[in-house]
Amino acid sequence: MLALALGLFLTAAPQEIPAVCEPAPGVAPDWAACVEALPEGSPQQRLARLNQATEAYLNRDYGTAERVYDQLGDLAPLASEIQYAFRADTYQQVGRDKEAAAAARAAWLIMAASHRSPPREARPAADAAYDDERRYLLSLILPILKKGRDPVFDEAFADFRALPVKDVEGHAALALVLEQLGDLGGALEASRVAVKAEPANAGYLNNHCYILVRAGRPAEGLPYCEKAVQGAPDIAPIRHSLAAALAGAGRCAEAEIALAEARRLDPATVLYRQAIACTAG
Repeated sequence: MLALALGLFLTAAPQEIPAVCEPAPGVAPDWAACVEALPEGSPQQRLARLNQATEAYLNRDYGTAERVYDQLGDLAPLASEIQYAFRADTYQQVGRDKEAAAAARAAWLIMAASHRSPPREARPAADAAYDDERRYLLSLILPILKKGRDPVFDEAFADFRALPVKDVEGHAALALVLEQLGDLGGALEASRVAVKAEPANAGYLNNHCYILVRAGRPAEGLPYCEKAVQGAPDIAPIRHSLAAALAGAGRCAEAEIALAEARRLDPATVLYRQAIACTAG
């Protein structure tokens, strides 16, 4: 995904690219240094900033992503639906709901236009990469559209449900979206498929745990969270899910420790700053 903006950058004006912006084989440039080396306000600098924001987002560095997106201002005409979806999720993570909603709507409008030409039935049946990317982007923006009561939500959700769910990743994405939209029964059903298929996948274990917590079954979810933390101890959402499961089980002191670790790993996300209600068991 980083290559989308990078390709535009490298073809924009190759004679003007500073050495610090040149990618080495298998290594991305230092985008912050590249931004500083380019003329202020130039198209090349804006594209470098877009790469910087994208890279920060993918690294879950939401504080940096937020700052760089703010510096960019209006993304048009640089960005595709991918960058708008990343921007939407970034702003949601840091509690800027209005900006998140605007970016999510922009992402969907681009997706809707591209989907109509060519229509799905005209595409090769084996075009799984298209469906996987679309499902991923919709999983980012659908909860934001729903929260903002955007009238385009129904159209976007119908598109999401029309995507074929053929593999474990499809079931995991379905579970994630349904949980965020409040369909906990549907989320659990899809999540069970993912966890059964890949019982050591920390992301799937984490999601299954959190769905069970949301469904009022924290004691059932806790073993999944504990196994997820063993597999990925430095991922903030996994620590937060563990905190929620521990709190639901009445293990309040341990819940506070897990929540503090989530905050340490990701100080920018608003959700982790919020206390989790707990009554000692």
